Amino acid sequence: MIYLLIASFLWGTSFIAGKIAYNMFDPSLVVAFRYIFASIILSPVTISFMRQEKETINKKDFFMLILLGILTYPLTSMLQFIGLSFTSASSATTIIGIEPIMITMIGFIFFKEKTSPIVFFLGIIAFLGVALTVGVSALENVSFFGCFLVFLSTIVVSFWVQLSKKVLTKINSNYYTALTIQLGTIFALPIMLFLVKNWEIYYSLKGIIALLYLIVGCSIGAGWFWNKGLERSEASKSGIFLALEPVFGILFAVLILGEKLNFLSIIGIILVILSAAICMILPKQKS
Repeated sequence: MIYLLIASFLWGTSFIAGKIAYNMFDPSLVVAFRYIFASIILSPVTISFMRQEKETINKKDFFMLILLGILTYPLTSMLQFIGLSFTSASSATTIIGIEPIMITMIGFIFFKEKTSPIVFFLGIIAFLGVALTVGVSALENVSFFGCFLVFLSTIVVSFWVQLSKKVLTKINSNYYTALTIQLGTIFALPIMLFLVKNWEIYYSLKGIIALLYLIVGCSIGAGWFWNKGLERSEASKSGIFLALEPVFGILFAVLILGEKLNFLSIIGIILVILSAAICMILPKQKS
């Protein structure tokens, strides 16, 4: 599960990198450039797949890869991005903390996944930890519509986690990561570009470094580590590690931006870390 831990760290730190990159150009352009360049970098992996293993993928698997590519990358990012534009960051982050519970519920209801009550309980503890970590926003900063969009993103995440777990039994995680990023980018690029409000670019060294980190670390690296970890663990357990994203983001903000932690935030971070640690030592559920 170390792969899931690394992926959560990379995704968690993407908030800081994104914040720096947004100073250089429009957020929608950041998302578009992030996935376009990631797709280009991963093209040798796709070429290798087409030469060596194209006989292992049928038409149904190909359409599933397209669906997962759209769900995993552009749709999840856009729901969270648009939701964040309407509501406060802390309220959105708290809702994202529901992901461990949502993944377990979606797995049980729609995919008949056997989930230990302990894992479900750890998901609740992780969510409470996230809520304590980010704090409670002032009511005037919270938008029902914005929170609803972010909530929808947790449902989308739950479905692609469950579906990708099944596809990863047929396709190597290296190829799966490349294909989903590329197919998701191709089919969602028109929407991403349509949402661009400002096409001006204000070049800066920090912005370029932040964009490179988003491309290599948070897209290619995090995607590969996550898929590699998901190959070897249960979907419900993997959800616990998603709760570590805001924790890593906040810790990174403390180290890089000098932000302060209050007592409740420290308690929340401890709860999330303990949930993930216990999850790592639990025996694998028998199918």
